[in-house]
Amino acid sequence: MQNLNLFQVERKQRAGPRNRHILMGLAAVLLLCIAHASWQAWQLQVGAQRLAQVQAAAQEQETLLEVARGSFVEPLLDERLPLLLSEKERDNRELLRLIAYLQLLSSQRTAGFVAPLLALTEHHPASGLWLSGISLREGGVHMRLQGLSQDQELLPAYLQRLGQSPVFSGREFARFDVQRGVDQLLHFDLSSQLKDQEVSDE
Repeated sequence: MQNLNLFQVERKQRAGPRNRHILMGLAAVLLLCIAHASWQAWQLQVGAQRLAQVQAAAQEQETLLEVARGSFVEPLLDERLPLLLSEKERDNRELLRLIAYLQLLSSQRTAGFVAPLLALTEHHPASGLWLSGISLREGGVHMRLQGLSQDQELLPAYLQRLGQSPVFSGREFARFDVQRGVDQLLHFDLSSQLKDQEVSDE
């Protein structure tokens, strides 16, 4: 009878990575760390260069600012300026009045007597005031109005309405005579010229 030995010694298998694999992993990690550190160092160098450029530009701007401050002279207000401005504004107003008056004279000379007569008619009150004499000379430049009024308030209102008309805008009367007659009516005589001038012109 033959004896069989069924017992066999099994070799234990090692679990986990081998030493070679561990060393390779450590080498890879070390390479990654070195690459990351090199990239960080490069970024730091670039940042330092940019910072130096910015600081140099800021220093240059500060120098320019100091130079500008040193050469800046604060302006002084001329005390005559308000007076000069007021005089110029007055001159401008006078020129505008003169231009308006010249335009009026030009329109009156070109239009003849039609425009003044139309304006006298359009602004005439419906009742209580009558014109007995109208004298227009030199294209309407010189005007004389004679008439009667029942109410002393009608004449100023009539003249005010005439002054709002473009034909008579800016016109002034050099002579203004108003008297109450025996008929209890106001007799008025308005003229753009003095009586002596009217006599000499006649």
